[in-house]
Amino acid sequence: MLKPYLMDKTSLKQLGYELWRLRCERNLLLRQVENRTGIPARIIESLELGRFLQYGFYRKLMEFYGKKMRIVIE
Repeated sequence: MLKPYLMDKTSLKQLGYELWRLRCERNLLLRQVENRTGIPARIIESLELGRFLQYGFYRKLMEFYGKKMRIVIE
């Protein structure tokens, strides 16, 4: 049985790039974000590389960076 995907790989990579860019703009290391959010560094790295899809982690990181994320279904 195939697992349905809500986002294609390109969209995941774009979202991951934005997370990485936000972290770099604030000059934060993975360990610093891990300590402040409670999300393990390996998960944050996987999200930034577009290898992992977990909306709860995305939401928590967006709140940490002070950004909003809107999902549009067309």
